[in-house]
Amino acid sequence: MKWIKKLFGKKENSSEEAGLKEINFEDLPAWLDSRSQKISSRVEKDVSGLLRELDASLLALKESNSRLAEARVEGDFDIRAVKRAKSNRENVTKQVTMLIDKVRVQENRDFKALESFYGAATQNLNTCLENMNRSFRYTRVVFPEESKGVSESLASVGRVFNALKEVILVNKKEMDAIEAANSVIKEINELSASIAAGEQELESRNRRIQILRAEASEASQALKDFKKGAVWQKLQNLEAEFSAAGEKLRKAEAGLNSLILPLSGHLSRIKKLHESGRYTLKPEVKRQLDICLEDPVKVDPSFFPELQKVFEDNALDMQTQKKEKALSQVKAAITGFPERKKEYLEALKEFETKKAEIEGFDTGKLVELERKEAELLSRAHLLEDDIEDSEKKLAALKEELEQKKENLLADVSSIDSNVKINF
Repeated sequence: MKWIKKLFGKKENSSEEAGLKEINFEDLPAWLDSRSQKISSRVEKDVSGLLRELDASLLALKESNSRLAEARVEGDFDIRAVKRAKSNRENVTKQVTMLIDKVRVQENRDFKALESFYGAATQNLNTCLENMNRSFRYTRVVFPEESKGVSESLASVGRVFNALKEVILVNKKEMDAIEAANSVIKEINELSASIAAGEQELESRNRRIQILRAEASEASQALKDFKKGAVWQKLQNLEAEFSAAGEKLRKAEAGLNSLILPLSGHLSRIKKLHESGRYTLKPEVKRQLDICLEDPVKVDPSFFPELQKVFEDNALDMQTQKKEKALSQVKAAITGFPERKKEYLEALKEFETKKAEIEGFDTGKLVELERKEAELLSRAHLLEDDIEDSEKKLAALKEELEQKKENLLADVSSIDSNVKINF
């Protein structure tokens, strides 16, 4: 066919297209639109005759279908064959009518509309042929001429569709490339916008980090200055005095306990004898004995002379050697305990005094400076972590952007290999 030869032989070569062309990225959509319009115009021109032919073929199909529906039986046929032919004729004419109703000649003749029309029309034609194929075998036997007319009309419609398919195939590759390029352009614009927003956010975060670092440096310097002042020195001295008082208290308590601990085994023995009823202690002596075992520093010094009497009592069931040793330890306690308890109480008083002074010391300024420095540094670190994550995301977006640019170059090259895109 002449028009098919024309389509396959048609190639536009302007002086502009003969050499390399450079197109800015922002001008690419307009260039693609121009190419698309040219193809649609060319297709519209090429298919106008085909669509007129299709209209005529559909009209002829309608007429041949009507002739088949109205045909009378001519000839000598078995009554069963006639009955089958008539019932199947109804299906054939029904399917053809449905096809004619569904296939409407396309008024919108740009490429996409034409492609959509072709897809739907050929599907309807195939459905019609599939649904009527078996029935047609029976119909042809009794109504051969009318069936032949329908068959030829369907073939005519099919030929128009095949020709339409050739027009679509000739232009489809470039139209698909144009559509793909437009889609990639949209993706590139979205990625570029995301990258720009990300870079702007990174700059903002870096500025915030610089501000936070500067404020943290000021807070750190204020803390250093505070630690050089009289208040800090006083606190340091107080803490040293408190530590020394604590050490003094520990030694005093250890000295006090050194007199009591050797007696603990004997005291436990006496407590068991008392509780078992084999020896009876005076109530006050029993109370002081319990205190001595639980918290030696709180025992009354008067307890030890009473304890000496207990060890000297012949009624106490204890070996002589152990009694003598216990009496020696008790006498040492009688002699040394009052002085050592006095030292302990003085050390405890001094410790409590220093503790109260530290607890009453106003450390608000110090705490505030330390808190402020820590908070500023923490915020800066969090922003740095966010920046690290954002930089990774930006790197991924930029990598994706480069891939999209390569895809766009491939699409445009398939349209016109002489085109170079300036991004």
